[in-house]
Formats: sequence, C-alpha cells, structure tokens
Amino acid sequence: MLAILGVILYVAQAWRYAHTTIPGLDEGSYLFKGYLYLHGVYEPFEPYGPLTNKAPFAFLIPGFAEYIFGAGLRTGRFFMIFLGLLAILGTWITARRWAGNWFATATVWAYALAPTVIKIHAITASEVIIACMLAWMCVFILAEERPIWQIVAGSILGALAVLTRQNMVVVLPLLVLYVFWQHGKQKGIVSFAAASAIFLAVHIYYWPNILTIWAPWLPDGLTPFLNPFRLPKEAVPVWDPSIDFWNRTIAFFQGIRYHFIPAAGSIFALMILRIPRDWKTVPAMRAALFLALTYFILFAMHGWAAVASQYESYSCVYCFTPYLSFFDPLGILFTVIVLSHLANRTPSRWILLLGAATLLTLATGFGFSSFDSLSRFFLDLPVPRMSGGQFLPGTTTLLAFITNKFGTELIWVKRYISAALGLLVGLAVLLMAGILTRRMKDSQARPGFAFVLLNLSIAMGLILSPLLHVGGRSIDCETDMLVANEQVGAHLASFIPADSLVYWDGGLSFTPMVYVPQARVFPAQINDGYSYRIGGDADTLARFSHWNTELKEEWKASADIFIIQAKRYTLWKDFLNPKEFEEYPKPPVAPSCEDGSELRIFHRLP
Repeated sequence: MLAILGVILYVAQAWRYAHTTIPGLDEGSYLFKGYLYLHGVYEPFEPYGPLTNKAPFAFLIPGFAEYIFGAGLRTGRFFMIFLGLLAILGTWITARRWAGNWFATATVWAYALAPTVIKIHAITASEVIIACMLAWMCVFILAEERPIWQIVAGSILGALAVLTRQNMVVVLPLLVLYVFWQHGKQKGIVSFAAASAIFLAVHIYYWPNILTIWAPWLPDGLTPFLNPFRLPKEAVPVWDPSIDFWNRTIAFFQGIRYHFIPAAGSIFALMILRIPRDWKTVPAMRAALFLALTYFILFAMHGWAAVASQYESYSCVYCFTPYLSFFDPLGILFTVIVLSHLANRTPSRWILLLGAATLLTLATGFGFSSFDSLSRFFLDLPVPRMSGGQFLPGTTTLLAFITNKFGTELIWVKRYISAALGLLVGLAVLLMAGILTRRMKDSQARPGFAFVLLNLSIAMGLILSPLLHVGGRSIDCETDMLVANEQVGAHLASFIPADSLVYWDGGLSFTPMVYVPQARVFPAQINDGYSYRIGGDADTLARFSHWNTELKEEWKASADIFIIQAKRYTLWKDFLNPKEFEEYPKPPVAPSCEDGSELRIFHRLP
C-alpha cells in the first residue's frame, strides 16, 4: 500500500509537470524527427535529412507512440510517464527480489520524492526510455537463476539501450560478462548472441551512415578512414559558451543533489562494500558489483562529457542532471542491495574517515549549488551593527554586514552562506550518527557507525527532499502547455497550405510543426542554432544536416511560409516587407509562457 501511495504521488507530479513544462529543443526534435521517420518522410542518418545525432531508437520510439496514438506533445509526454511507471515497477520487482518488501517500497519513494527527476520523466526525451530499459534488463537478468527466454529478453534490452543512446555502450559488454559470471557459460553465450544479433542487425540496416554517431568518439589521427563521417572542422559552431570552473562545480553537485538516492546513496554504499565472505549470498555480491561497476562507469562518462569537457564542440554543463536520469535504476538497486546485505559490517578506520569527508564535501557542495535559492532568507537576517570592533545601536542585514566588512560581491556572499549552511547540516548528520551508534548498547546486534551514517544520510536526504530539489521542482508555466501547443498547431495547420515549404525561426522547440504534417521544412533547422555553423562548404554541411549563412539565404529565397517568434521579429522586419509578404492571423496563444514566444506567420505573395 505504501508503494502504491508512492506511485500515486509520482503520477500526480508527473501529470502536473506534463501540463506546465515548456517544450525544449530536444523534445521538439524527438517528436518531429520521430514522426518523420515513422511516416517514411526520411530515414535515420539519411544525407540531407534531419540530424540523427543520437542512436536511431531515441527518435523511433517516440515516433512509434505518435504513429499509434497520434502526433503531438500530449502523446509524447503521456507515453513518457507510462515508461516512467514501468521503470519504477521494474526497479521495485528487482529490489523486492534481493532486499524484500520494505526496501522495494523505498525504491518507489526514491522516485516519488525526486520532483526534478519526475519533471525530466514527464517530457519527451530519451532519459526515461533508457531508465525503463535498464530497469527491466535488471528484472530479466539480475537474479540467481533465470530461464533462457529472460536471458534473451534482458540482453535484447541491453542492446536496445545502446541503440537508443550510444552513450550506453558500456552496458552491453558488462551485461554479457555478468551473465557469464552469474548464469554460466551456456547462458552467457546465449546472451552474447542475442545482444550481438540485434546490435549488428540495426547497424547493417543503417550502414554506413550510422558511423556518424561513432566517429566523434574515436581519435581522428587513429581513424582517418572515418573522416567521411565527421563534420569538417573548418565549420565553426555558433554556439560555444564559456562555462567557468565554479559553474561547472555547481552543475556537478546539483546533479548529485537532484538524484540524491541513486547518486549519493551509491557513493556511500560503495564505501561499505566488503569481501565475499561478508555477503549473505554470493549472487547478491555479484549483482551488487555488476550494478556498481556499470553505474560508476556511466557516472564518470557522463560527468566528463557534461562537466569536464567540451562535448560535441559545445558546452552542455547543465545536462549533467538529466544525464544521471538514464541510469538512476542502477544506482537505486545498488544502494538497496548493499544496505540489505551488509547491515552490520564495520569498515576500516580509513573508510570511516573517507565516508565522513565525503559526507561533508557533498553537504557543502549541495549548499553551494543551492546558493541562488537558499541564501535570500539568510541574507536578510538582522545582525548587530559594528564599527571599529564596537557594537553600534540598531541592526543591519547579514548581507550588508558582509558586503561592508569584506567587500565581497553579492554572488559570492550567497555562495559562501549557502556552502556554510550545507557544511553545518553535514556536521549535524555526523554528530547524530555518532550519538545513535553509542546509544545502541547491544554489542552483538549493534550496527557499525558507517551503516548508521549511511542510513541516516539517506533518511535526512528524503526528509530534506524539498530543500534538495529547491529550484528544480518549480513549474515553468501556470498555463496548460499541452492545450496551448495543440491550439497553436491547429492554427498553423488551418492556414499553411499543403506542401508549403516552411522556414522556421519560431523558437528553440519545433513542437508546433508536429501538428502540421502537410508542410515541408528545412530539416537542419529542427536543431535550431545548435546545428548552425560559421563558414564551411554549404553542400557538405547540408549533407551532415547542418547549415550556415549561405544555406540560410538560399532557404529564405525559396521558402513559401515564414514562422517567426515575436521576440525575433525585429531581425526580420525589413525582409518581410508588405510588398512581398502577407501576415496570416496570429495564433490565439503562444506555445510557451516565456515573454516574446508568440508566433507570427507570413506567406510569400504570388
């Protein structure tokens, strides 16, 4: 019953976010490209077609939902919520198998009390697709004994995860190795054969252009034969922001804070892993090691791609939070298996010191990454006025005191205070863990300090969930985004003639065009400025589904319809002169609640 209540809370939040979240670039991309692929307008990796920058099933799965239930934002988002529920169910089944009912129930609440994660699950994106696949891969594979059909099913899901997002590539070899280790040689061979067959079949079907998603992963100097599948370097990205060290640090701790149970729980669980004889069963140890290895390799890969490197020639630092959503089920399962099987094990003094240092580091980082949301209240706290070491009559605010005393910039005052608050919470948890450990007088049954600290940290994380998710749980809009986009789409469909060629400058998200299947578009524009390049050969860029100024001018000269976002109209005012263009009636609503997001529609006069 508690698990069901957790599911109800999850659905209620997901439903709210589905209706209030602004459609983004990726969501419009998945929906529109998926529709085009499933209806045979283009194929994935087709030259001069849409940019297939992810593995094909990232687009084909949302497209399949649209093909069955109808194209639109509502279909995409409700389908993702359904996949999110399947991910929760799969995690619950596996946790119940290894750790019992109470731990299984806790996994449901790990999702239900993570509103930022639910918000990610409630939009059309590949994160929840992968989470669902990995959760059910564990259902089929992660056990002491599994029938052949489940080995095959789990292995196919592992392959499909890679074919949905190529960044899941490490899952497949680790999965097959685990099957050999746990289930024996015969089932290991079956697993390898099933996974390889699916993986190779899809690559053969899309060969050779599917190499465009793998070529950026390999050094240019060692793989010159892949150069035909690489975008020429002389084409310079127009989007290339500079993100400093401190904002990267904020993004890193923000990701762990929003994914507290799978991320922080896994970090602490890793510290109390013990040698085989301390485990209740050997299969449990093998399952935990498989989960730990897979989770932390994926964590490191995505941490590097988002926070530490210039991924795909542009910085996507704040992608770290959604990236962790891919493999949340693995972190949650690893945490509960360790908690349920290593309850009374006491690690070495060095591990205890490392655990305490890690807790204080995470707590300080959580506070630091929350500076913009948490510190306002504390900045306005009254403090005594001082001058020359003497107290003066009256009070001032803490902000004014620090600014006048130390001459510190406001942003750093906020960061210092929030980091200090986080550190204080970490010290309080350490103190409470020590007190609780000392009060458990039964030396035979008393759990060690590390186990108490781990449980207390997780419990505090759940209790303080509203603070952990501050800034990430808020809704984007008060208006219903599903209804708004449907109204905008219906308006566009009623005015844009069949087979018209549309030039899109209507904002980051291509979502409204999902409702206008009769129109033709310039495919490279689906990714907006992220696929725009300065310089480069126009034909080569078009073949790689990118564009530049030369292509832009060609398209402007040939388009029949121009859809322009209101705040971008000033850049178009001279071009769209009344002698050559006529404006259609404006849509009754905007596809977003952001200022200036209204659309204006112009058509070329005969």
